[in-house]
Amino acid sequence: MQTIKVAGIQMGTYTGDYESNMSNALTALDKTASDFKPDIVCFSELMTVPYFACTYNDKFFELAEPIPGRTTKIMADAAKKHGFHIIATTFEKAEDKYYNSAFLVSPAGELKGVYRKVHIPKSGDRKLLPIDEQYYFSGGNDLPVFDLNGIPIGILICFDRSITESFRVLMLKGAKIVFVPVATFGMRKDPFWEELKVRGMENHIFVIAVNKAGDEICEGEEVKRHHFGRSCIIGPMGDMLASLEDEPFGVLTGTIDLSAIDLWVKIVDWRSFRKPKLYDIITKTR
Repeated sequence: MQTIKVAGIQMGTYTGDYESNMSNALTALDKTASDFKPDIVCFSELMTVPYFACTYNDKFFELAEPIPGRTTKIMADAAKKHGFHIIATTFEKAEDKYYNSAFLVSPAGELKGVYRKVHIPKSGDRKLLPIDEQYYFSGGNDLPVFDLNGIPIGILICFDRSITESFRVLMLKGAKIVFVPVATFGMRKDPFWEELKVRGMENHIFVIAVNKAGDEICEGEEVKRHHFGRSCIIGPMGDMLASLEDEPFGVLTGTIDLSAIDLWVKIVDWRSFRKPKLYDIITKTR
């Protein structure tokens, strides 16, 4: 397969309960299936819960669920109904640990894999960026590549995008597309697209980032967060192929041609110029 139709559902503000929030997600999914008929759909980060990591409140641990669990069942049924792959996200509980996770289900309704966010942020200045995800989440310990009808794909979640090595590892493992569910807001708006463009260009991969959009506030927060959306599809030379602004439950769509990777690799293949022996310091220091 050289071309693939991809879609992203830019989740809106959490509506106050799981059922109504999931209903909104499924309505957007059904419309995407009808209007675009994609091969794969990706949702935003933490699609089943509010973004609660700007507060310290143990009640949010009650929203965690196992994988497989109710969300995997709902998404597996939807994937089977529509006949395409889905990357969905959830607040995962696994034994005594909690993770910020994404999972992939097949058109047959099978759970094909799980990715747990590896890099868990904590702000050093809560006035500028009031985030402490480390209070809630443990970090994953793997950067897997999944098979999408013969196409190797990777998944990263939000802050992972800012760790350049994450993309490089996935590229070296063979990934041609990296999906990035996001729930970012505030001061990270301006560099959002530029950062992702560089990741696509420096690794010759397609990047599909799907953010949340709209105003949201949790108990304990002083002001609303504005999740700025800007979900996007970026090509292997950092070219912007499609994008949204801040439409809640907006749908991002595009058809990507994987032969574009071969074209740019033929011109200049970054991998062939690398000198890994000179890069040991990366793994020996913080």
